[in-house]
Amino acid sequence: MIGKTQTAGLSAILCADWGKESRKRAVYVADIAARTVKRVAASEWSVTTVLGEAERWTSNGSVLVTFDAPLGVPESYLNAAARVLSWRWPKTFLELLACACSTRDFFSATIIADNWKIERPFFSVPAGEGGLTSYRIAADRMGVDLYRTIDRLTKAKTLFVKSGIPGSVGSAACALWRDLGPRLTQSRSFRVWPFEGDLDFLLRSAPVVIGEIYPRAAYATALIGTPDTVRPPLAVAKTVAAVRGDAMNALLTAEWVRALSVSIEDVKAAEANEDDFDACITAAALLRCVLEDVRLSQAPLDSAQAEGGMLGTSAINLRLPEHTFRAGHGGEHKPRAPRISGTKCIEALRATRTFSCPIEGCEKVYEATRGGWDGHVGSARIHPSWHPELTSAEARKRQFEIEFPGFFG
Repeated sequence: MIGKTQTAGLSAILCADWGKESRKRAVYVADIAARTVKRVAASEWSVTTVLGEAERWTSNGSVLVTFDAPLGVPESYLNAAARVLSWRWPKTFLELLACACSTRDFFSATIIADNWKIERPFFSVPAGEGGLTSYRIAADRMGVDLYRTIDRLTKAKTLFVKSGIPGSVGSAACALWRDLGPRLTQSRSFRVWPFEGDLDFLLRSAPVVIGEIYPRAAYATALIGTPDTVRPPLAVAKTVAAVRGDAMNALLTAEWVRALSVSIEDVKAAEANEDDFDACITAAALLRCVLEDVRLSQAPLDSAQAEGGMLGTSAINLRLPEHTFRAGHGGEHKPRAPRISGTKCIEALRATRTFSCPIEGCEKVYEATRGGWDGHVGSARIHPSWHPELTSAEARKRQFEIEFPGFFG
């Protein structure tokens, strides 16, 4: 483990929940020395104003600035981009970003799959069955997989979708890239992880380091008390006010918060809306990683050329099936499960283990075993939009094994 070496000299972590509209963005800061998480107020946020806030914290050490928006592209996409003659062979995501910001219509979404191309990769999923699949097929013709490895492991949506399906992140990515791209000059004082070096190196050599976060990968770290090696991913229905309230109460009463003397401020703001909630929870999760000496980055999944990485994913076991945080009843705000550790924790996880079908949009959940998965995925009727070109059950099962190896881990 890199642990404290990785975050030595770190003064603060800024967590920015990002979106297309600047007025809907939210920023929380984790003050390392004070062990405090609190909201940073502003009328609106941009990359410039976030970096300006970061500068205020650099007198006491380096600052980690994190955005809830993709920083990186699938490796296959970068390889395809290198073949675009007018782009002069971009070798990293940051070089690609410079090309993107100078390319007309790069950030404009297409609505017809046949119009998809490397120089215009963002799209809106058309209504009707098979809309997303049509774009997968169009990208595949050009040798491009629309998903990064970390996207699949965390069940994130493809970063190229701007609208048309729930949870799309393309608009946030476009907003961030448009704002960040022009700032990637030789004279800048910040660095971007992991494209410009390992996190420990960057935090030692630059006052401000930018990285990517994904709140869905932070919920478990903030709300589950089990050790990181057996901590499963956690889904939280953040759109429901009662769930946000229960989750914030669970955070305030968490054993790790008490044991590490952590203070969580501006709780009402975090309960009030999804943007503040995600920024607060993520700041708390990353603060826990630092204080418990858990590395923030996960070397096998971090791609310094194309795909980037998500800070904080080392604190959960992505091979475990995802659990669901459930709100209390009758207005009661209680932790969802008793805190257990060690052997009992492992036994409890095994006893309640579930396996969710990873095919997008499928709600099938297997209890205790994966029995019956082959018949389920082999049926084109059950998943008509998933690889419709594969008609035989055997071909569909082989594709499932290739595409979702973590399901069997």
